[in-house]
Amino acid sequence: MFSAATPRRSRLAYSTLALLLAAAAGTVNATSFFAFGQHLTHMTGHVTAVGEAVASGKWEGALLAGQMVLAFVVGAITAAALLDASRHRQRGRHAGALLVELVTLGGVGLWFHEHPDSNEPTLMWSLAFAMGLQNALVTRVSGAVVRTTHLTGVLTDIGIQLVRMAVWVRDGARERGLRGLWRKMLDLPSAEQFERTRLHVGLALAFLLGSILGSALYLRYGAPAMAMPCVVLLLVMALDVSPAGSHAPATSL
Repeated sequence: MFSAATPRRSRLAYSTLALLLAAAAGTVNATSFFAFGQHLTHMTGHVTAVGEAVASGKWEGALLAGQMVLAFVVGAITAAALLDASRHRQRGRHAGALLVELVTLGGVGLWFHEHPDSNEPTLMWSLAFAMGLQNALVTRVSGAVVRTTHLTGVLTDIGIQLVRMAVWVRDGARERGLRGLWRKMLDLPSAEQFERTRLHVGLALAFLLGSILGSALYLRYGAPAMAMPCVVLLLVMALDVSPAGSHAPATSL
């Protein structure tokens, strides 16, 4: 994810940021499905829905799906603009974007709590906006390596990296026999070349955990379940303004 010159403290800080945001995205995706019947982080599905609706002449459906995609893009634009404006800060470079996402998710949760039977499209647009903002934020921080609002690329990379890991272990056995195989197996969990693999596995698990917790909380408490991703965002903001946040890689922004 980062170069060898990147301090370990910075790598740990940004890995933690990505894992927390993946959990938040999983929660938002799950709660949005129960609340609105839509997985709002799934832009591939919404673009497909536009095509299907246009082909079948359902212009209202095409408009709704297109608005979701537009809201996601506007969120990404907002994040990029805020990151560019704060790129010279030593700390809190991402706090502005995180705050906008926090206010957006909190506002949706409060509105839906007060109007539980509302199917206001603005709420869905707002959630799509928040997810676009978050995805752009993490994309910039990771140098386009990590996405936290969807897992297609993450799962693809995990599959590719698992083969690389198997080949790496096999080469150790070829060079030194059973001793080499054992040494490679022991070194595998900490091998630097597989740092991205460990992160991607963590992202998939964090997204899954967020989905489970978000679903359980929504089924039990309803709209207040949206408080969970808001708490996660507060934690990420605290991480961002901490001393570790002042050691960001120069290429991340």
